[in-house]
Amino acid sequence: MVGVPKSNACRTCLRRRVKCDLTQPFCNQCTKRNLDCPGYEKRWKFMHQTKGSIQKGQQHNGRSQPQPPHREAALVRARQSIDERVEPNLAAAALDLQQKEVFCTFLLTSFPAQFASCGKRVEVNWIDYARRPLLTAPQALVWAYRALATVFIGRKYNDMNKVTCSRHMYSRALNYLAGVIQHPKFATTEEALASGILLTMYEMVDGITGASWLTHTRGLATMIQMRGQDVHRSGFGLTLLKSCRAFLVADALIRGEHCFLGEPQWRAFLSELADMESQSPKRSELGLIVDRAFIEIASCPGWLVETQRLIKADNPEARASLMQEIEFGRHRLNELQSELQCALVHQRQASILHWQSFVGPIPWDFVDPFAQSSLYGMRLGISLLSQLHVLLRADLFRRHYVTEPWDDPEMPGLQSPNPWSALDADAPEWQVRFDPEYLRDSYQIHPSGNEDWMDRIAMSMGMLGIRA
Repeated sequence: MVGVPKSNACRTCLRRRVKCDLTQPFCNQCTKRNLDCPGYEKRWKFMHQTKGSIQKGQQHNGRSQPQPPHREAALVRARQSIDERVEPNLAAAALDLQQKEVFCTFLLTSFPAQFASCGKRVEVNWIDYARRPLLTAPQALVWAYRALATVFIGRKYNDMNKVTCSRHMYSRALNYLAGVIQHPKFATTEEALASGILLTMYEMVDGITGASWLTHTRGLATMIQMRGQDVHRSGFGLTLLKSCRAFLVADALIRGEHCFLGEPQWRAFLSELADMESQSPKRSELGLIVDRAFIEIASCPGWLVETQRLIKADNPEARASLMQEIEFGRHRLNELQSELQCALVHQRQASILHWQSFVGPIPWDFVDPFAQSSLYGMRLGISLLSQLHVLLRADLFRRHYVTEPWDDPEMPGLQSPNPWSALDADAPEWQVRFDPEYLRDSYQIHPSGNEDWMDRIAMSMGMLGIRA
């Protein structure tokens, strides 16, 4: 319990259990013995109170009080304010409201170009969703908001206590989310997916390593596939899909797996979304070019996996089909890249009305960051597909000319390495990783120095920072 000593003596005399003469500013008892007199200020003291001590105190005072139902009730609570007595949840609601506003500030700071490019092209954006009254919001979503808002404030003002507190909030949100996704009724709700995306953002801000956010991306991919395509056609479901699609591509590249967004049915769905937006009054020609380029980028992880698989096996028909797909994807990306570059040059020289019709609802201040990051992603995608095409052709030549296993000749003073070793499917050259140092050296972007580094990766369709 919380209590205050009843005696007016200084704390040194209280501890020594001697009579204090209460001399100001220091008592004579301490002065005679050359002791440090701390003064007469009373301090709060926390005392652990058990069930037995509570009963003993009640018997001593002669008062009959009901037993507290829980251990937490043994703590003496502070006097409630009038607001809490009239409306018990008022303080918690006010705190959640402030934290949501801090989250909105975090969103605009960490994802400025992504929010500007998509915020007005969708029916419900993240800020609208965060500010809506959440009467029945799951605790996973509530604590995810709190964790992001707290870590943002802690990082901004170098307050490690707040950062530590945010980590506890993150753990709590993670535990709540684990319970939600185990329930078949709630595992596919938009609140569950939103919670997973927010926890992925937290790992980007305060992860143990630069690629800690990959912990959640596979789960996000599974949840989106479980939800199906129809719930992502409009509303906040479309916003959720656009928010995490770039990181799903990056995750697939790093793990060496197919990205489900590159499968034929999802490619058709993404094309359908682009066609629907082209008929909308909120359309943006700039945004549509990037959306159509993303359809080809989403197939890059699968093409990389298939190239590695075909190098292991001898299947000429499958190799020819894959080379044709890669060639078509590279050609399509080249077309979209040229279209975007020409549009940026000519539209700037055109009238304001033509420029406005090209950018649509995207704010003019964010057109350059959005376009340049998207062009980075297209160039990296074209470079990757060109390398895959060259590897497939080289493997074809190897199988034609090298009919026997390569053996190094044993000649003293002469080393003859196998020139085809890099084509082996198990060679280290096939490993793809997320490299923050590569971001810093090549693009002057680093998680510790750029608040919008996550935004750059998202706008590059997941290609920026991926090193093969």
